[in-house]
Amino acid sequence: MKYTNKRDFPDFVVEWLKHDEYDYDENTISATTLMQPPRSYALKKQNWDRLEIDIEDLIASRYGTAIHDSVEKVGLTGCKQEERLRKAVKNKIITGKFDILKEVSDKRWQLIDVKSTSVWSFVYGSKDQDYIKQLSIYRWLAIQNQYDVIQTGKVWMIFTDWSATKARQDPNYPQTRIAIKEVDLWGDEETLKYIGDRIGLLESALKQEQGEMPRCTDEELWASEDSWAIMKKGAKRAFKVHKSEAEAKAQLEGTNGNSMSKDYSIVLRKGKVVRCKYCAARKFCNQYTELIDSGRSENHDI
Repeated sequence: MKYTNKRDFPDFVVEWLKHDEYDYDENTISATTLMQPPRSYALKKQNWDRLEIDIEDLIASRYGTAIHDSVEKVGLTGCKQEERLRKAVKNKIITGKFDILKEVSDKRWQLIDVKSTSVWSFVYGSKDQDYIKQLSIYRWLAIQNQYDVIQTGKVWMIFTDWSATKARQDPNYPQTRIAIKEVDLWGDEETLKYIGDRIGLLESALKQEQGEMPRCTDEELWASEDSWAIMKKGAKRAFKVHKSEAEAKAQLEGTNGNSMSKDYSIVLRKGKVVRCKYCAARKFCNQYTELIDSGRSENHDI
């Protein structure tokens, strides 16, 4: 992989952003790698020597690393921290490093994962399923390594975009910069099946030509849903936005039989995808090109 420096950051900034302490092993798959879309995983592997990533794109991850490092340095009471666990499954070594394993009773533990994230991931629960998958894998790994871990985990969310003004105005908005979300984790059998299935999907995609690879789903692409906007002629902002075309047509036609002004029309707003922006293999992905052409993704390589 090649690093670029489009913003012309000085060398000491570049050195900081490029620093990576992860110990890569060809036969090892981490919990987070298991959760990757098979298409993204395969295209990155197949094009590794041609991949480019701009160091500016690493800034957000360094925020997360800094927060994790500061928590680890404290040495939290009654907790084990940042321990990497391993277990063989099929022909691979599955690995994961938990953030915190807190003792909740005599020799029983609870997983706590530290996330630096947007407020909106808490408000809309957009990453809850990913949290459940990741912590379930950590729990399974911990149990295989002789820890007795309860089936409820916690996500310690530290918001990067929290606003005190919005907190005062909206009681449903997080009232502090930190929130704790509790999640119910999978059982051992369900987790092991998921791990086995994911290994199969990733390994299969790696052997395929791009045309044969599974396409990234809307869920994997972190896609928003389509919406239908009622627009007034000449206006830049929508008069009203609906989740279905039927709702938009009903309002446009009027429930009392009287149609709205002919100056109004319905415009389909295609749901946008987010994940491509963070995928290092996007330049080699024809699905990404299609998403740009259809207006569902911006071209992040211009």
